[in-house]
Amino acid sequence: MSESKAVVIGAGVGGLSSAAKLAQTGKYDVTLFERMSFAGGRFTQHDHAGFQIPTGAVHMIPHGRKGPFSKLILGKRTRGGLELGRHGVDFLPSTKFACQLKDGKHYTANSVYGILPWFPIKNTLSMPRLLASRAKRPRENETMNGRTWLQRLFTDDFIDFLEAFSNFAISLRFDQMPASTVVRILQNSFWSDRPHIPKGGCKGVIDGLRADLKQNGASVKLSHEVTDILPGEAEESTKENRFCIGIRRRGRDSTAWVGADSIIHNGGHPNLLHSLSEDFEVPKSVREQVRNTQAVGGIGFVFDLDDEIPQRDSGVTMIPSLDRVGGYVIPTFSEPTLAPEGRHMMITHQYVPDPSVKSEIAKGRDELYDAIPWLSDHGEELCVHTYHRNWPCNRAPQGAELPSDIGVRGIRMVGDGVKGHGWMMVEGIASNVPSAVRDVCNTMDARRSS
Repeated sequence: MSESKAVVIGAGVGGLSSAAKLAQTGKYDVTLFERMSFAGGRFTQHDHAGFQIPTGAVHMIPHGRKGPFSKLILGKRTRGGLELGRHGVDFLPSTKFACQLKDGKHYTANSVYGILPWFPIKNTLSMPRLLASRAKRPRENETMNGRTWLQRLFTDDFIDFLEAFSNFAISLRFDQMPASTVVRILQNSFWSDRPHIPKGGCKGVIDGLRADLKQNGASVKLSHEVTDILPGEAEESTKENRFCIGIRRRGRDSTAWVGADSIIHNGGHPNLLHSLSEDFEVPKSVREQVRNTQAVGGIGFVFDLDDEIPQRDSGVTMIPSLDRVGGYVIPTFSEPTLAPEGRHMMITHQYVPDPSVKSEIAKGRDELYDAIPWLSDHGEELCVHTYHRNWPCNRAPQGAELPSDIGVRGIRMVGDGVKGHGWMMVEGIASNVPSAVRDVCNTMDARRSS
């Protein structure tokens, strides 16, 4: 029997890392297809006059070297990691654990214990209860939201500070998520390392993944869109495979057919179900869960700052007093190559309470200039990003708990629509990759031995 074929759909960080893990085994023929003309999805960057403008992920690894992302990207292969340090990938610590801008004053902390003195003593006394709460799994029939749960223990000003971080990181308020999700997010954040910035920005990680894929013989095909996923016997050329995948190259009308024995999909549940043939039975409960799950949008500004700014740290600064903007980060104080010499780059993020995106951009801009007293004198807006429709901040909101397994043998989902419980941003993506890869490997190995 010929080498088993694994196809990965979508070259976001979840798809690339899954393909890299598959390729490192040396057991499979691995091909990755990406509809965009570049790899990395929302975890890469584009050069603009020397500024490395991120496509979405603010150049931030939220849990540093203690989180799932670092364990996957930098960890030893014997422990399930990819060891991308061999390709120059590295993470640089932020200068602060967290910061707060309140009433024009900037506060900084080097650990979670440095945050607590900003607030009434009640919050310090209640912290052990939060850290000890059982929230490793979503609670069945859960009806309480995160803010209601926190209000039993903490003061409103402390909750507002934490909620600003949630807004900045995942575009959601606490009352929009189940209590168990909020508790687990906070536990993971407080038990973790300080945030880190990838060396060279997000693209530094993507370049390392691309180098590893090339070294291990995997193929990455950009500007190739998946149109259909059919049973293998649908085409003569793929009848020996479990799946027959339709691929259309950008600018061409014709479809080519590619065989696969397993699929890892990094393009979101709706896109998978749209391309999946009715020959494959997906449980009604899964289809309903996907149909009822709304992707999360957001807005991010990028500013060019001069070197005379009074704030000189790369910690995430929360602004709890604002209606829209959650906070901002200046990653160039940890990784100066992200901006031209003598300049800095500031990245903001806000959730979108109203579907009128242009209006929300204007309101967010006003909030930033009102809240940050030095911005108008030292900053110039470079661009503004909006994330919505089929290019959202998150394909599923935190706490949606969409399944990696949709009920079709040989297919697994990865990406920001399938985050592990309580893991946010790239930490959530990384937390699901090892199990998804393990499942499809088991499927291919069983098929080969039968």
